[in-house]
Amino acid sequence: MPSHRTRLCDQEVAEEIDGRSYGVDNRMSQPSCPHVSIFIPTYNDEKDLSACIESLRYVRYAKQKLELVVWDNGSSDNTVPMVEARFQAMVGEDWASLRLIQNRKNDGCYIPYNLVVSSLAPQAEYILGLDADVELEPDALLRLVEVTRNERVAVVGARSVVYSNPVQTAHGAGFVSRWTARYSDRDARKLVECDYVIGCCWLLDKRVFQQFGGFSPDFFINHWEVDYCLRAKTRGWRILYEPNAVAKHKIQYPATCSPERIYYMFRNKLLMIRHNDYFKSPSLAMALCVLLSSGRILSSAIQTGNVKDAFNAWHGLYDGLRNVTGAISQGP
Repeated sequence: MPSHRTRLCDQEVAEEIDGRSYGVDNRMSQPSCPHVSIFIPTYNDEKDLSACIESLRYVRYAKQKLELVVWDNGSSDNTVPMVEARFQAMVGEDWASLRLIQNRKNDGCYIPYNLVVSSLAPQAEYILGLDADVELEPDALLRLVEVTRNERVAVVGARSVVYSNPVQTAHGAGFVSRWTARYSDRDARKLVECDYVIGCCWLLDKRVFQQFGGFSPDFFINHWEVDYCLRAKTRGWRILYEPNAVAKHKIQYPATCSPERIYYMFRNKLLMIRHNDYFKSPSLAMALCVLLSSGRILSSAIQTGNVKDAFNAWHGLYDGLRNVTGAISQGP
């Protein structure tokens, strides 16, 4: 396993960037700073991704220890030429590697991790996973990597704040009841061990990720992060939340859900319970989750009069009980 006791790179090595695909100069190698692969799956995110990449140019970390990999899910906008132009402009800035991978179809936000991991830099000890609509604070990566000095850390999550209102935490430290699978979120102000963190900005131990076989393909969207973190916990690994590492996320807050996402939210929670050893009694957790979810659906339908959302939620619960997995071919 990667060493978790090495002294991390100092913040003064901050101004360089580079790329193997576009011309590389690795002469400034610093052995005290672990290699990290920054990975961004994207689909039609030209504007947001451009800002994300720009924020990474100011990361206070030894750039010669960083590779930046953008995985394009078959975008139909100008995402690909934008990334190519950005990478060309970043040549000579001392990144270890700059790579654009063009996929012919949309594999979603998390399956690309499974597909790319074997081709990441072999010397990389960690994967910094980012959503394309995130902008990273300059010291965020350094703070996340610093946390890995603790023993048996599989995942470190950043504090996700609302881009338009950075004082508002969008996602904090996540906790899951081992009896009911009910989620709770704590806006912690110091490092805390938790049950899960959100994957818009998180640091994964690459060796652990490979040992686990990556993320489960069953979910498509929703609950896949929770499933991975809980699988790590049941194998003796730790999930830590570092609120001093800040990622500005361009999301609507409070969040709204499309009919498709409502379906996956309810279906995939049951899949997560079914496939995870975290729960004291999976069958009881399934039953209680269905009961509590049914109450939520009914209460929401009465309050809002939105029968369509209620139908999608019921459909999700039904398919979760039937162990329906993966992407639905058509909307529920």
